[in-house]
Amino acid sequence: MKSSNIESIKSSHCWKIIVVDDKEQVHAVTRLALQNFQYKHKSLELISAYSSSEGQQLLEQNPDTAVLLLDIVMEREEAGLDLVKYTREKLHNRFIRIILRTGQPWIAPEQSIIEEYDINGYILKTELTQHKLFCFLLTAIRNYHNLLTVEEARQHISAQNKALENSNLILEKKVQEYTQILQKQTLALVENNKKLELEVQAKLHAQQNLEIINEKLFEANKKLSLLANQDALTGLANRRYFDVYLQQVWESAQENKHPLSILICDIDFFKGYNDSYGHPEGDHCLQRVSQIIHRVAGKSEGFAARFGGEEFAMVLPNTNLIDSQTIAGKLRSEIHNARLPHRASTVSEYVTVSIGVTSIQFQSDGSINDLIHRADQALYGAKKLGRNQFVTLH
Repeated sequence: MKSSNIESIKSSHCWKIIVVDDKEQVHAVTRLALQNFQYKHKSLELISAYSSSEGQQLLEQNPDTAVLLLDIVMEREEAGLDLVKYTREKLHNRFIRIILRTGQPWIAPEQSIIEEYDINGYILKTELTQHKLFCFLLTAIRNYHNLLTVEEARQHISAQNKALENSNLILEKKVQEYTQILQKQTLALVENNKKLELEVQAKLHAQQNLEIINEKLFEANKKLSLLANQDALTGLANRRYFDVYLQQVWESAQENKHPLSILICDIDFFKGYNDSYGHPEGDHCLQRVSQIIHRVAGKSEGFAARFGGEEFAMVLPNTNLIDSQTIAGKLRSEIHNARLPHRASTVSEYVTVSIGVTSIQFQSDGSINDLIHRADQALYGAKKLGRNQFVTLH
């Protein structure tokens, strides 16, 4: 469904309901029963059809119909069921809610119909009261409205992704242009060096030009790197995005007077780990620790980032000091229990972390830098006390 159609439906003053039944009495009773129905301050527009073929035409003409109230047995025993198939398979309308009404359940038993057909309700006419009809219709329209809302959100995200793809294409084109310029200028430099190889000054000039080009390329790559929010090695957020995110949750916590906690942790004796196992294994260790930090943060609705080197940070919105201590203890335990060998450590035969914990209640003055500084001081305290532990600083 197009976004313009969704906007039109949401701005409409009524919900369209198509009633398909070969008995005029059913239409009259339905109109009478639903004359005062409203949902989200919108009334109903009841549209009547007296056969399956009539229903097909109305569905084609009214793709914005919210609910189809459909009799199973009309001109044929399975006329209603054929209309269900037509709606879902020919019109590809997956939004409309379909409620079957029948006075002859032995022809189309409820269980088999629900299993075989994409419907949203099955009512026996003998059991149908005004209250039940109200309930079925209210549920169906609410589900229809929710589906439209989800589809609108999906289309919005799709449009954003498309815009992002276009931005990436523009960026790639600019990178290609830089590369072509660099290639052309490099070729020119090669030609110059061939002609002026005996002249030292000309050679120095060519080298200077090459350095300028490399500096421009470095600046371009630097700008590209700043666009990325993810740390390439660990997959966690990088420090830049950490700062952006912390600023956002800080402002929200300050406005709503919610607590805010952060953890800064450091892998114990990581330099010794690298010296002992080599940098490739060191990178693997960082990745394993990152996975554990990401998992613990996710369970606590927190945000994890690589703070720098072997340091990691966790932001815990709406989390007080006591709860953040619990999370810090869990994080320390899970990393130690992962049993990653560390023969260069003096506190354990396995990889461990030291953690600094702090929190703010926004009942006094403070700043983001103060919060980070306190967490860093707490981390220093954990190392000073022997590592493989967490220390809290109020």
